Amino acid sequence: MPGASDAYRSAREELFRTETDLKERIGAVAEKRRALPSGPPVEDYAFYEGDRRVQLSELFSEGKSELIVYHLMYWADDDEFCPMCSMWIDGLNGVAKHVGQRANLAVATRAPVEKLRAWAQRRGWDTIRLLSDDGEAFARDVGAEDTNGDPVETVAVFSKDGPTIRNTYLSHAFAFGQWGYIDLLNPVWHLFDLLPSGRDDWNPSNDYV
Repeated sequence: MPGASDAYRSAREELFRTETDLKERIGAVAEKRRALPSGPPVEDYAFYEGDRRVQLSELFSEGKSELIVYHLMYWADDDEFCPMCSMWIDGLNGVAKHVGQRANLAVATRAPVEKLRAWAQRRGWDTIRLLSDDGEAFARDVGAEDTNGDPVETVAVFSKDGPTIRNTYLSHAFAFGQWGYIDLLNPVWHLFDLLPSGRDDWNPSNDYV
């Protein structure tokens, strides 16, 4: 921009080099992710999509052999959905039609069908596939519940080759003593990172939606 000081221009050029390095590192990580050996075969888990019972295998549409599932945290004792997960799904709902050109995308949760339906209506989730787990097996196996039965923020990726479904990738928001392992799925943090004030200590809430 006109009027930028020499100090600003110099610092911005250095930042650009750092941003380029980050872009290349992200690309290298994605390449390693794609190069993972074949993941373990999984059972044909069952879900409820509204009033209809569906199997994991039915979530793969014709010509698309890959599936991304985000598991929405729900606390039954408090009858509360996770505000962080809900923010992520707000974004996923917005890009679901684009993702659907390449892969299948769905949200699953341990919440009952009627609770999920009401929450989706409140949030305006109208383009993404929404599923309630039929039992605890899926959440348990992908690590979306810990040993105490508490929910865990989880994203799971599956591939289907003939009748065989494999889990190709799993990640959780918290791992190795740190948060943020699936932050790349949400643009809000990255938009805040563009601000001089950064992310600060902001966290999403269900109160304003």
